[in-house]
Amino acid sequence: MTQYKILIDFRNITSHFQIVECLTDTFNAKCGDSVHFEINLNTYSLLYADHLLLISTTVNHLRERGIKVSGHFIGFVEGSDKANYASRINFFQQIGFNYQENFSRHNASGRFTEIKRFDDSNAIEIHKEIMSILVDKGAINEDMLIVLDYCLWEVIDNSIRHSQSDGTLSNGSGYICCQYFPNKNQIRLIIADNGQGIHKALTEHPDSEYKHYDEKQAVFHCIDKGVTNSTGKGFGLWATATLVKENGGKLIIHSGNHSLEIDNEKKIEKSSSWQGAYTYLRVNTDVSVNYDKIFPDSTQRNAFEEFKDNLLGNIDELW
Repeated sequence: MTQYKILIDFRNITSHFQIVECLTDTFNAKCGDSVHFEINLNTYSLLYADHLLLISTTVNHLRERGIKVSGHFIGFVEGSDKANYASRINFFQQIGFNYQENFSRHNASGRFTEIKRFDDSNAIEIHKEIMSILVDKGAINEDMLIVLDYCLWEVIDNSIRHSQSDGTLSNGSGYICCQYFPNKNQIRLIIADNGQGIHKALTEHPDSEYKHYDEKQAVFHCIDKGVTNSTGKGFGLWATATLVKENGGKLIIHSGNHSLEIDNEKKIEKSSSWQGAYTYLRVNTDVSVNYDKIFPDSTQRNAFEEFKDNLLGNIDELW
């Protein structure tokens, strides 16, 4: 049996890549091994839910594989802002740490979602909850709202449909969280799974046209229009990347040993390994994007006009 000791010190962490660098060795653990985490939450800046989600996802993945997980916090101050924030977004609950909350939980609607596991049974409900954040006080123009609604569902659906390696569809799962930062005019969202990863999902389907891709090519081209393993249209990630470029936001797709980053340019780098895939999306709420940029076909626009009317009517019911 192998024992792994993992140190995650948020005083030295500013990116998702640094967290993955801390976690990557755990994906080599086998059933019967043990992993011990030492975590310092005392970051010098904000503590982000999308950073903590990567840890939550990994801890649950390890336990599901029969790996013993333990840990402790360094410099932990019960009742501190960092501890209370981690508790409020359900980080402690997700990793199995017993924390006594000494505060009242206010309704998160319109501001953030806790770290949540999703699968085919609750994905629509979680999608609707996040949409209530995206329309908070009209922060995003309606056309952009429709694009975000479409892109969000496509990324969620990718995990449900393609993360399993046994060939089944709609049997996958993942973790998700979203938070709106009104002072920064930004929304941060992450969706992560520990499934088979983009390379296997794209290349191992018997009807795929991209079996010749290596991992770097698979991750780099997964956002290209029409790239699919034959079970979809290959439109969702292209639409998401196009939205980010028009909005001036950021998109990160990390799978295996490669991470793709989209902002003003498209670049791919070799990185520490992430088992499965995660998609991080940062959107500027004060920069409008007309969905004509994403859906130029008139037939598609007409369909989305009708969908928009229905969506906005449903969203009114959320408040």
